[in-house]
Amino acid sequence: MRAGQDDLARRAEVLVGREDRMAKVLVLGAGLMGPAIASDLLKYGIAERVMVADIDPERVGEVVRCLGPERCQGMVLDVWDRQALVDAMRQVEVVAGAYPAAAVAQVTEAAIEAGVSLADLTGSAEGFDIFAYHQRAVTAGVTLLPGCGVAPGLTNVLVGQGAARFDRVSEGVIYVGGLPLHPRPPLGYRVVFSMDALIDEYVVPALVIKEGRVVEVPALDGLEEVAFPDPVGVCEAFYTDGLGTMVRTGMQMGFRELAEKTVRYPGHRDKVAFLRDCGFFSREPVRVDGVEVVPRRFTGALLGSLLEQGDEADVTVLRVVVRGESQGKRGTWTFDMVDFYDHDNRVTSMARTTGYTCSILVGMLLRGRIAGPGVVPLEQVFADAAMYEELREELGKRGMRITEQFEEG
Repeated sequence: MRAGQDDLARRAEVLVGREDRMAKVLVLGAGLMGPAIASDLLKYGIAERVMVADIDPERVGEVVRCLGPERCQGMVLDVWDRQALVDAMRQVEVVAGAYPAAAVAQVTEAAIEAGVSLADLTGSAEGFDIFAYHQRAVTAGVTLLPGCGVAPGLTNVLVGQGAARFDRVSEGVIYVGGLPLHPRPPLGYRVVFSMDALIDEYVVPALVIKEGRVVEVPALDGLEEVAFPDPVGVCEAFYTDGLGTMVRTGMQMGFRELAEKTVRYPGHRDKVAFLRDCGFFSREPVRVDGVEVVPRRFTGALLGSLLEQGDEADVTVLRVVVRGESQGKRGTWTFDMVDFYDHDNRVTSMARTTGYTCSILVGMLLRGRIAGPGVVPLEQVFADAAMYEELREELGKRGMRITEQFEEG
């Protein structure tokens, strides 16, 4: 819903919660990831109080009821209402962005105008260049952290740290995916974020580094087999557009080859490739019985209900492989993380690995641990070993453990 369509969406409106103490953090979005960010901020004392904003009053109300109005203030807010967005941002010290990727330019510009730092889950969208905002952010004294979830996010952290362990780096590949613990046919997948973002994974060409150049490859190409510990087992992986800021910084770090691949259970790739190639993900309308239908919207609605079925228990798998050379000897660092659904608190692994990572990074921003201002890519921040260990320790407190292995040759 755009500003002007409805009085509720035209202005920011406090829904619930006390206003006598200023919230330090605005969590922008109360969908799948925002509540995880807000709860972690409060649980670990990163912020004494948070503000959660979303256009949907029911979602906002639910978050406040769960976290408690003494610590959580709710706001009904349309991110496309620029003035309301800026006004809300000016009430806090840091914004944690968990909104649709389509609004990334709007939110980034509002943060600069408001003079508040932004930790954004995506930090990218088709046609959007976060680095174009660097000088404006510097002038405004604002730090912009793009891609603060699991991917982009932890993926950038591990690539940056892996590269820093070599005198000269050469190759890197990221394997990452959120999977249902109990897959159901026909796709063996349960959606853990927005359907629109999921479809984008299958259709948006992936930017990768090949032979020292940034090139575009079709999504779903580069199919290979990859295995993880039980109960996950053998999976498949294929190119998706997920390097984020590393499209720019990867070559600066020295990578000749660098790509991200999404992990799914075997057979998934061929099924979604069939749908894509038949036009089911197309944005071009087709006429059906005198009515124009956008295939992508129809498919999203149809698959959305199908992929929400089944047990919500999930697992997130992450592997980052970095190859390079030190003192004339070649070697490989491999970083692994396998994280599971939190049954006690009913939090998906994808919300944990995405939302809690963002919360930790917000805390580091608040404590002045991340230097700014300007656009600050995570792969550069966490090339520093001490910073990486601090983040790794915080993840460990939340049950997310990164293992490391080095092999010569």
